[in-house]
Amino acid sequence: MPCVIMDAMDTQSPTYSDDELTAALAGHLASLERDDSYRVDRVLKRSDVETTELVYFEGSGGGSLGPFVRKRIDASAQIGGVYERLFAAQRAGRRYEHLPRIVDCRRVGDELCVVMEYIEGETLEALVGRLGATPDYACDLFGALCDAAAELHAGFAAAGERPVPVIHRDFKPSNIIVSGVRYTADAGMTFSSLVIIDLGIARVWRDGADADTVKFGTRPYAPPEQYGFGQTSVRSDVYALGALLFFCLTGIDPKPGRNMREQCEARGVPAPLADVVCMAMALDPAKRFASAEALGHAARAAYELCLPGPGSIGETEPSATQTAPQTAASTARQSQDVSMVAPCHKGLLSRIPEPIGRIWNGFIYAATLLLLVGSHFAVFQPTGANRSYPTWFLALEYFLMVDGMVVLIAFGMLDRRRLRRRFPVLDRYRGREFVTLWLKALGIIVAIMIVVIVTGNATGIVA
Repeated sequence: MPCVIMDAMDTQSPTYSDDELTAALAGHLASLERDDSYRVDRVLKRSDVETTELVYFEGSGGGSLGPFVRKRIDASAQIGGVYERLFAAQRAGRRYEHLPRIVDCRRVGDELCVVMEYIEGETLEALVGRLGATPDYACDLFGALCDAAAELHAGFAAAGERPVPVIHRDFKPSNIIVSGVRYTADAGMTFSSLVIIDLGIARVWRDGADADTVKFGTRPYAPPEQYGFGQTSVRSDVYALGALLFFCLTGIDPKPGRNMREQCEARGVPAPLADVVCMAMALDPAKRFASAEALGHAARAAYELCLPGPGSIGETEPSATQTAPQTAASTARQSQDVSMVAPCHKGLLSRIPEPIGRIWNGFIYAATLLLLVGSHFAVFQPTGANRSYPTWFLALEYFLMVDGMVVLIAFGMLDRRRLRRRFPVLDRYRGREFVTLWLKALGIIVAIMIVVIVTGNATGIVA
């Protein structure tokens, strides 16, 4: 004990009064007494800045309470402050459905010690490993995860304060605990609770900040701005949630630096859910869903679009977790989210290996080039009846109308997967939308052709 007192005295500023020094030492020694009351059962996780332990509280009469989770965090790394805000909010009477309850939270020098309840259940990582990847996660469980993120994003404002979003910054499969899971292919998936853990690197959003002061995260689930390209925000967690949805649908982590559309197609993710993943994980934060709630609505809507048979949104039975009636505002929001995803068709093309699609495109390009060369000769080296037509008329007929139709038909026959990756605007036109746009373009070309021929006949240009 004397060495502890000496260390404490050595760290004090000489401007402190005797009373302040005494109070600081009393608090320090009291914290040591509390630490002595905990028995460490085992170390759950250890890193350079944080140690997580499973502990039991040992009473003076020989009894014990627990287990609890205790985190020892290096506060000098500028992390862990969100636990203090959460502890203060819970002591003020706030309750959070998807966050652990903090039992004790205090600073001792540069160490932040946090003791919290132990959450029974299994991690999302273990759950997907046990049940396998399936779109059924998108039905209710992923929506609950988005609700949990929204609860965090609402912040932990004290009475009279303006709530400020809390950004988790480390959403990953091992940081989600799910309890009471039951799943069958016929009945679907039910669960009793979902809790977000590990708020160590979470931070409070700061208005006007250019970038995060400290950069942490798990690479497959961290957006670009988390590594110094801007301040993390609610949309940064949306990116991580999109990566978690991909994990639930495929059973693997997304590969950083690779196109998400390509990864979804390679793993057979249904098109509506792939659209949700790609929008959530857009590199530009402005192109992502604006909130975790919006992402949750879109994922549920995409799942319902993928249901087999004629059923669609509005025709399926409500789930047990959706007993509350929807308001007009929530219905309108869900309708908006549905419009963000493509019609449910996986399509034969997504099952064809891309190298075969490239070979096919080679044939299309060669045939198109051959026809375009034929149009060139038809205009500048006309034969037969074409010799009586002026060159400008032939150019209009072949270069605009014939070549336009050739290019349009060739484009419709292409494997456009690589083009969609290079030109994201093409993602807006899939299935029915593409056919509609293609028919409109064809109709315009045919209409121009008819007008030119009629005009030519009326003026005598075309005999």
